[in-house]
Amino acid sequence: MLTRRFALALSAAATTLLTLSACGGDDGQAADDRKPTRAASSGPAESKQPSAAASSDKPATPAELLPAYRIAYGMSSSPMCSHVAWDDPGCGKDLTAAGELAGAMAESVKRDFPDGQYTDVEDSAGQVVKAVNTVRKLGCYDMGSTPPKTDSAKLRELCPSMSTIASLAWLNFETNVSDW
Repeated sequence: MLTRRFALALSAAATTLLTLSACGGDDGQAADDRKPTRAASSGPAESKQPSAAASSDKPATPAELLPAYRIAYGMSSSPMCSHVAWDDPGCGKDLTAAGELAGAMAESVKRDFPDGQYTDVEDSAGQVVKAVNTVRKLGCYDMGSTPPKTDSAKLRELCPSMSTIASLAWLNFETNVSDW
């Protein structure tokens, strides 16, 4: 049974997804036609972290760092997986990149701005990480290290919804970063 809060969140996610689709966010491509959006990981997340300019006395803001992090993590667009099969590994890579990027940005903000100037960026990055980890725990999009324990029929319905929540968390994170 759906709770009212979950139903409202799902409704908001569906509305946002439809709005993004109408704005050209989906391009109408099938899963097989998708171009890869990121290169394969070459090592741990720490090796990917862009460094702030060494000559600068003050650290770069999150808005200044995001483009460098996008390049480092191979993210050219927002992770939108609701239009592909629940076990599509390309979508899993996109969500993983989003989670790693958000986690690295949160660490950078926490380290470089201990006074709490960018707590909204840090909090929204944490929500991305949390949402991506939930998708991973379910075993959606070939993200889990072990086969999913949940029935695949249930995952066909659940994975797109959970990836939509992760995508909305990502959009919120991007908005918080660009507000600065």
